[in-house]
Amino acid sequence: MTDSPENKAFYARKLYRLITSAFGLLLIGTGCYVLFLSGEFTSLRVVAGLVLVLFGCNLVASACKAKESWLSKLGPLP
Repeated sequence: MTDSPENKAFYARKLYRLITSAFGLLLIGTGCYVLFLSGEFTSLRVVAGLVLVLFGCNLVASACKAKESWLSKLGPLP
């Protein structure tokens, strides 16, 4: 029994998973930059960097497992 592309959920399709993982890696890189390379430590910068890394890791893990990520559960964004 094979699943046709029409029967797959949007987050289980190959192109969506590739784009999601690439965006997740971008968020991880941006979060690491915010945490380690951009000046003086402040609590806002640490929280923002950790949130970016957390969402990036979730995107990459969701793309690998073909699961829906936290960002896709937010609903349609403008």
